[in-house]
Amino acid sequence: MYIHVSSWAHVCPLLILLLTSSLLCAAEPSALRTMTTEECLKRAAEQSPDLKAGAYRIKAAEYRAKKAARPPNPRLGTEVENFAGSGEVQSFDAAETTVAISQELELGGKRRNRIAAAEAGSAVSRSEQAVQLQVVLFETRHASRSLLAAQQLTRLAEEELSLIREIESVAAKREEAGKATILETERARAETAQAQIALDTRMAEQRDAVRDLAICWGESEPTFDALSDPFDALPPALLPLDTLLLQAAANPDLLAAEARFQASQVEIKAERSARVPNLELSAGMRHFRESEDLGFVAGVSVELPLYTHNMDGVHAAEADAEAIRLEAITARLKTEARIRQIYARIAALDAKIQSLKKTALPLAERALTLIRQAHQQSKAGYLDVLEARRSLVDARLRLIEAISEYDSQRIYLDRLTNNFSLTN
Repeated sequence: MYIHVSSWAHVCPLLILLLTSSLLCAAEPSALRTMTTEECLKRAAEQSPDLKAGAYRIKAAEYRAKKAARPPNPRLGTEVENFAGSGEVQSFDAAETTVAISQELELGGKRRNRIAAAEAGSAVSRSEQAVQLQVVLFETRHASRSLLAAQQLTRLAEEELSLIREIESVAAKREEAGKATILETERARAETAQAQIALDTRMAEQRDAVRDLAICWGESEPTFDALSDPFDALPPALLPLDTLLLQAAANPDLLAAEARFQASQVEIKAERSARVPNLELSAGMRHFRESEDLGFVAGVSVELPLYTHNMDGVHAAEADAEAIRLEAITARLKTEARIRQIYARIAALDAKIQSLKKTALPLAERALTLIRQAHQQSKAGYLDVLEARRSLVDARLRLIEAISEYDSQRIYLDRLTNNFSLTN
């Protein structure tokens, strides 16, 4: 089989074009998958395993409330007498068979208090679910801010590596021009290697932060790579301290403590009602086999409170209620003290951030620019450049740390004052 030469002239350019395009596509990095903090919060609220478990606890408490509303079941019993004995009752001829139904009557308001206790338990479950939601949102926001900080540190490491490579290039040129020794060049190469290691470490920390955030909604393998939110976005203005203290009254932790206290009060009533004995009424028919006659049977029974009046149960419930009341008071006091402490800390961090942005960071950037220019003109040594670079990196690191701590304190303050939502 022969192929005309002109055919190859048309086919070869096409093959080369296809091969080149495929290689370019393979070389292109995959697109960065990003999310926003708001999307993370919504996903955590919808998919968190902890919240799903809490929903089932609420459902279980509701079923217990339905169960508590039902009265005791009646009992059906049968009894055979006067058989398998001696003499006239040796056989079944003189046997007496009784079939009766009995019903326990709860006295002292037991059923009413039992229903109230079950409903109080449902209220506690709902309040604890609100607490769990706040915890999930808190952890998600905190993990989001940690990821944004990790991304910022990665960018800083990339900038530092770029700067070091530029310094290494200048050092190599100075060596070629005979203006510097090989010692300066080798030192620059060592700094470049260390900067590369630092960048790799920051990138690994960023990947770990992505996984920590994804775990908040039960995702073991993240479906995103980074957050698109700005790191240094201005948060909402801080409300006055008195306003925040008033808002803290709606803190889910405090509301849950109040719900537990109310449930303990209902439990005291239930234990007191248990002191009243119940009545058991019974009625049935008795069959006399010997005469084939029938007779009506009725009875009533009551528990005799000889050994216990359930006072121990009442005292135990009262002790539990007092312990819960004191715990609620302690929680309120600690919350107020923590709010005051965080408020003062936020003010100090804000002043530190402003100082770094307006003074320390601009001075460090200007110093590095001047020394780099002097180094290129052989008016400054390599060590001067390194020292100026370290000062700038240190200033940027301190700014990132200050912003991260500020955001962390604001998130904690929002949780204490019930200012969480799916959009902040």
